[in-house]
Amino acid sequence: MKTTKLIEIANEYLDADKQKQRKQRDSIKVILKKLKKKQDKLNAKLANEKSKDNCKKIQKNLNIVFAQRKKGLKILKSLKG
Repeated sequence: MKTTKLIEIANEYLDADKQKQRKQRDSIKVILKKLKKKQDKLNAKLANEKSKDNCKKIQKNLNIVFAQRKKGLKILKSLKG
């Protein structure tokens, strides 16, 4: 094989990795947007709730969503870097 052909094959392989990472980043961004909306809804629900038991449940769910978003943002940064 000629050198140019080998370089083309190597570039195709490297581009495939970049495309895979780009797809992962895009899917993570979509998930993070959904989690942000869920977090906003839970915050609004928590503000309107008067029962302490329900407030605790909502706060627990809110903490879980926050932790998931934090992990997602960390993964997104590692994919970009």
